[in-house]
Amino acid sequence: MTESSNLLEKARVHIGGVGRIGTNIALALHAAGVGEISCNDPQNFEEEQLTVCVFSRQSDIGRPKVHVLERFLDGRPNLTFTPIVAVNQSPKVRPYLERANVLVSCANDLDARLYLERMAIKLKKPCVQASVHDARTAVAGAVTVWMPGTDSSCFGCLFPGRKQVFHRGEILLPTVTGATAVLAANVVVDLLALDEARGGRRRNLFSIDLRSYSVEAISVASRPGCKICGSANPGTR
Repeated sequence: MTESSNLLEKARVHIGGVGRIGTNIALALHAAGVGEISCNDPQNFEEEQLTVCVFSRQSDIGRPKVHVLERFLDGRPNLTFTPIVAVNQSPKVRPYLERANVLVSCANDLDARLYLERMAIKLKKPCVQASVHDARTAVAGAVTVWMPGTDSSCFGCLFPGRKQVFHRGEILLPTVTGATAVLAANVVVDLLALDEARGGRRRNLFSIDLRSYSVEAISVASRPGCKICGSANPGTR
């Protein structure tokens, strides 16, 4: 066993939100060898998800999403999977955030995303956010990384000014959610087993454009006055 695979086997990752992106991240992390994954989501599985969640069944409709994923992963070797039916802000989720080495946010609600980012900053743990555009506006996705001890921007730094409103009913292409999830999972593996500096200190925003088939990796510094990260990393500027 290599050193990196041993690190992954002992690693703990928590994922907030197991829709299309979160589910694919969980599967990719398991395939990579991550030994312990916990997930929370308050929503139930819907009929429209049958076509994009290939391991699901008709009988899964109406069941909690985390339990649908749990059934699929049941009995998998070298994996401890814990499902939590709750929103990110629930006290039931807090122990898993404290236990995890890396937090991953895929919630479809901005407040839930910012809460997980704020908790990562408070707990001084890396936080990876994965999101995609409505396909009516762009065939694209993004992955961001906040790392403790760096001047990297947090997810809240990207939303200055008045609160953003995200309308439901968006079109999410499975190819885009899948590609974004795989990139996010690779970033998590990078943080866990390879080189934390490469994963979070040098590049912390990865923009995916599937019209041009490109991934742009850039460095974004924290925004002065951000209400989420504030002065979480004093002395790094």
